[in-house]
Amino acid sequence: MKNTFGNNISLTLFGESHGSEIGAVLDGLAPGIKVDEELIRRQLTLRRPSGAISTARAEKDEFRIVSGVFEGFTTGAPLCILIPNTNTHSKDYSKTRYLARPGHADLTAYCKYHGFEDYRGGGHFSGRLTAPIVAACAVLIGALKDKGICIGTHIASLGGVNDKKFNEKSLESDINKLAETAFAVLCEETGEIMKAAIIEAKKEGDSLGGILETAVTGVPSGVGEPWFDSVESMISHAMFSIPAIKGVEFGRGFGFADMKGSKANDPFRMENGKVVTVTNNNGGINGGITNGMPILFRCAVKPTPSIFKEQSTVDMLKGENAALSLEGRHDPAIIHRARVVVDSMTAFVVADLLTGRYGTDFLASDNK
Repeated sequence: MKNTFGNNISLTLFGESHGSEIGAVLDGLAPGIKVDEELIRRQLTLRRPSGAISTARAEKDEFRIVSGVFEGFTTGAPLCILIPNTNTHSKDYSKTRYLARPGHADLTAYCKYHGFEDYRGGGHFSGRLTAPIVAACAVLIGALKDKGICIGTHIASLGGVNDKKFNEKSLESDINKLAETAFAVLCEETGEIMKAAIIEAKKEGDSLGGILETAVTGVPSGVGEPWFDSVESMISHAMFSIPAIKGVEFGRGFGFADMKGSKANDPFRMENGKVVTVTNNNGGINGGITNGMPILFRCAVKPTPSIFKEQSTVDMLKGENAALSLEGRHDPAIIHRARVVVDSMTAFVVADLLTGRYGTDFLASDNK
């Protein structure tokens, strides 16, 4: 089981949904990066369930930094964050131990780990493990912001309801707004319609998915590699590590298929002594390398697989067909909770790419 990602900085994830603790280790960080514990708490709050549109499992996420930080700054040693699991209902899963939940990793985990995996709540495959990702990467979000790099994600669509688009002329304003918004939409009225759609799906015992759109501003040109470590491939690798992400596109993405080159290309021009593009169809990336324009990409989030409708499945132990009716606490949609995870993994990739380009000290605070 491989649980580490990154080239210049590494992120290692450990724990299970119903284990005693979950956690993450960031290694390769420069000494002198400011660690804002209030920012970590705020980021974790954005991931936490909220009301009728989320699961009833509400963890306090009272994290502990057990290494790598001294007097508010990184030391250069591995930074380890632990988060306890305190609100588990493991008995909810004992009745369906060998019934593979459609859309989940139960079957594939059973095949790979021969039945020794912790099945409770999805074990190591659970979205619960995104909590330490958010906690650890909050350190990087703060460091990047200090360097003028901002990241924001909104719910572009949910259940067929569309939010308004990013305003590319005032992206940082949109990003700042999203940072203070629990339900990440740019239009509050649209957000209320989306919430109502989630509640309606919940009443039906069903779930909803949607599309998240992310913007990154302030990344200088010349970052990334032309082939296997292109900006697109590194971000995509990170996004597909997040449970429920099933598609990623950059800029116009699949929309390019219906465009002519004369419309798809982004013309260059000089503006205040700097090269910019007139349009940003390519999402700030050419040849796998940043061109200085905002990085723009979208992620498809599938509907939560845990639903309360009866589904056909198999009994993995008996090797026979079976029916599955779930019990317990489940999200009717996870897209509103996933957006901060997307921000977090985006921050990790951007930080990793920047330290590869400029060295690990790039992220260190300018003054102590």
